[in-house]
Amino acid sequence: MKVAHILSYYPGREGLTSFCHGLGKAFFELEEIEVPVITFRSTPAKNKEFAEDPFLLKFPHQSRHAFEISAGFLEALDSGELSLDGAVLHGTYSPQVFGLARALHSRGIPYIFMPHDPYVKKLRRHRAVLKYVYWHLCEKWVIKNAAALQLLSASHEAPLKELGCDVPVHVLGNGCDPGELKRIGPDTRIPGEGRDFLIQYLGRMDRNHKGLDLLIRGYAGFLTMIPEDANVCLVLSGNDWEDLGYLESLAGELGLGGRIRFTGRLEDHSVAVHSRADISVLCSRFDGFGLTIVEAMLAGRPVLVSREAGIAEFVEEAEAGFVVEPDEFRIQEGLAMAWNQRGDLAAMGERGQRYVMENLTWEKVAHRSLSIYAKVFCDK
Repeated sequence: MKVAHILSYYPGREGLTSFCHGLGKAFFELEEIEVPVITFRSTPAKNKEFAEDPFLLKFPHQSRHAFEISAGFLEALDSGELSLDGAVLHGTYSPQVFGLARALHSRGIPYIFMPHDPYVKKLRRHRAVLKYVYWHLCEKWVIKNAAALQLLSASHEAPLKELGCDVPVHVLGNGCDPGELKRIGPDTRIPGEGRDFLIQYLGRMDRNHKGLDLLIRGYAGFLTMIPEDANVCLVLSGNDWEDLGYLESLAGELGLGGRIRFTGRLEDHSVAVHSRADISVLCSRFDGFGLTIVEAMLAGRPVLVSREAGIAEFVEEAEAGFVVEPDEFRIQEGLAMAWNQRGDLAAMGERGQRYVMENLTWEKVAHRSLSIYAKVFCDK
């Protein structure tokens, strides 16, 4: 069986790059299936590790408009050079996904659609008019004609049903690579036991999706609840998605000074970054899963996550931290709970690491994905 994951811009973006890279490596070890990752990227990837993946198939393409896909890819399908039993398409509200879905459908190649993000109102309200039009013209077609949908959390199914979607659904969370633990250096800390207290956010500087304005306001409120001389710092690391200036200004308005740091993108692996923190946080207004939190748990960090993130149910099951509503006052309370339970943080981190190793590795995700692909594509 040959099933391609098609992600036009891979490698080079954070969450989906890590997903395709991690899952692709795990599939590469399985004899029962071949799962190439197809990219249309026309510029060289900055990350050599991702660019040289042995399972990566490149069809370089400089698109003239958003819906256009690689002519080389289509020619490979039509000539038989690329023969697929199925494909997996990634991402909500993507014109190129619509183009790919139409191309595969017309050639009789079934596909699974992975939106990654849930279709909650908070997602649909952002640029609402454009999304409303795109939904009715394109997104509904992609979903209706999919052989199945693959969701990262069972909670993502309800919004789709409210929108009238009745396509078969499979639920499977993200994973991580335990081998990345070797990246942790001597500067790792035992959560809650240092003289200082470091709170780490790792991801893009996206205030709407990731709730970073809520995090910063909640953090400012939390500081009023602890001793003034407490050595506490919130560190936000990741690429700017046009909101960095606003977030820095907000921090200044709230008088956070040296108690907050914006580092930009870090070269260190996520697991190493998290290992230097006392607690890792993700306070998204909505989120498909929260791969960075899986990697924080792998690093033995306790976590504070939004209930709207798909990872929340796993954090609760593992008893690996705190789950809060994406609201500045609930975030403030959650941080205060973590501060007051500093003596328990190391044990939370250990529980989270054990849970991830037993349930959320890419190897386990690949085996579960294989059973999904067999049901969806082999019965067609």
